Amino acid sequence: MKALFISIIIILFGLHSQAQDVYRTQNGNMVVTTISADTVLKITTKELLVLLNYQNAKFEIKMDKSTFYTGNDSLDKKLKLMKYEIIEFNGKLDLEYINTNGHPPLDFQVEGILSTNDNIITGTGHLEHISNRGAYSCLLTLKFNIKKDDLGLNLEGLNLKNDIQIEIVQIVLNKAEDQ
Repeated sequence: MKALFISIIIILFGLHSQAQDVYRTQNGNMVVTTISADTVLKITTKELLVLLNYQNAKFEIKMDKSTFYTGNDSLDKKLKLMKYEIIEFNGKLDLEYINTNGHPPLDFQVEGILSTNDNIITGTGHLEHISNRGAYSCLLTLKFNIKKDDLGLNLEGLNLKNDIQIEIVQIVLNKAEDQ
């Protein structure tokens, strides 16, 4: 019985210590830039969820399609109807771990799986430590080039060119328990 109790304590402590190294934001900014009908089209959201585990440099990004905004009334109405249609991007930075006690600016490669079609997507990123105290920890920027089928936006009237650029811009990540 004592061994079982000790095992449970060790497991709970391990789970708690893992959670301590997860940084997140719920209001990240993403800009999707492409061409539609010979015009530059920017699709944005300010409600990106990003989780980054500093122990293993793995990340999870989630976005609800209904939070996308184009500035085109008819497209925006169609996007609003896509509530709870979530796009997930799960992957890893090409780092073993991230030092939680501060670090110099880091540039890295990113690789992950996009839920819209299970394709492997690669990109680049930059992580800059900004504070050891308070609410802010790091600024994260990610950039990707994908194909239109990877985006998973099949809307009538949205005639996208095949090449799409995605930029997740200077997201402030905080420790998960701070939010």
